[in-house]
Amino acid sequence: MSQSSLLAGAATRCITPKPDERPVFLAGFQNNRRATAVDTDLYVRALALRLDERVALIAVCDLIGLDRGDVLDVRAALDARGIDSSGLVVACTHTHSGPDTLGPWGPEQSVSGVDPIYLASAKQAIVDAVIEALTFCCPARLRCAATHLPGYIANFRDPGIVDDEVAALQFVKRDGEVIATLLNLACHPEVLDSDSTLISADYAGYACREAETRVGGVALHVSGALGGMLSPDTGDHTPAWAERVGRAYAEAALTALAVQPAVEVERLDVRRAEFDLPLANPLLLMAQQMGVLRARQPVNGAIITCCTYIDLGPAQIITVPGELLPRLGFELKAALPGPCRVLIGLADDEIGYILPDDEFIPPTDYLNPGKQYEESMSVGPTTGSRVLAAARGLIGDSLSGRYGRAERRRRSGHGGATSNG
Repeated sequence: MSQSSLLAGAATRCITPKPDERPVFLAGFQNNRRATAVDTDLYVRALALRLDERVALIAVCDLIGLDRGDVLDVRAALDARGIDSSGLVVACTHTHSGPDTLGPWGPEQSVSGVDPIYLASAKQAIVDAVIEALTFCCPARLRCAATHLPGYIANFRDPGIVDDEVAALQFVKRDGEVIATLLNLACHPEVLDSDSTLISADYAGYACREAETRVGGVALHVSGALGGMLSPDTGDHTPAWAERVGRAYAEAALTALAVQPAVEVERLDVRRAEFDLPLANPLLLMAQQMGVLRARQPVNGAIITCCTYIDLGPAQIITVPGELLPRLGFELKAALPGPCRVLIGLADDEIGYILPDDEFIPPTDYLNPGKQYEESMSVGPTTGSRVLAAARGLIGDSLSGRYGRAERRRRSGHGGATSNG
């Protein structure tokens, strides 16, 4: 076995809250929407990748979002167990039928909906899933594909801009057994709407279930640039329709993957950039002061967040810390070398909507923003350019390393690309 063989492992943990034992305030629509029953279970799904000494860890939660402080808690817990968390990404699917893990959807506007006992258990589940995935890594090849899912997604802010691309990565053992399938789509998991009181992973959960049933292994859904407002294009807000969307999504991905070869991965490059964002939203500041949102301790009026870049050779992953509008999503994916490009939103943070600077119109009244709803839930007017600059910087640095080393090898008489970090 080559020392430079990619190793992959995957694991899951159930994080479904119990509404019959403790109040569960559902996130994403209005206050005091209390869960009454469970439609589908919620999970943490973890993927671990290793190549020599380099490690990438991706954990995806069926939750509305997690605060940067929560992710730092998870990293600290892993570090305390002797596991290097520098390559960890914790993302959320952004389901609108899961518990409030951020604060704004409690019993009333001035009261947080976060259950600290549940949140602590969810963070421990992330730690446990990541450790298991890393423990059971085995030699793997990569199959990757891109396709489209037309007819299921609408943009309710700007109908002319819809990203219906499906990206999929599949990690398989030498004998062809599937270890994990990573699915990527830009669409709010909100088939179930504000009238529902069911706990559900929405279409994302149904897609993962379909993929796991059909090909085995662990399936992970990561949300793309779903801001502004990419949502299911349907008037049917039932679990049956959520299942229909999820199955169509999984079918598109698996069909595209089935005709692609499984290839050796000789590269695993993981880079992270932390950067400041000016906090210029009076509504978010007020929510922090009231204790509805956890305080971010702005330094000189700015908060800290991050982007992460993972280069696997034929596939690349770029993360952003909130809900990127699709126009910016197209720009960012175009900066990736390809051929398979994955954009993970709501990763390592949830800073709200990330708009293009030239599209940002500050609401006259943040409490009643009207058409400027996305602006009212954004950190500030320069968030978009700052996030893209950080992400593009990571991509550029990685490409410089990739092609710079290959050129040096070519000039010294050695052909081909090299595994590098």
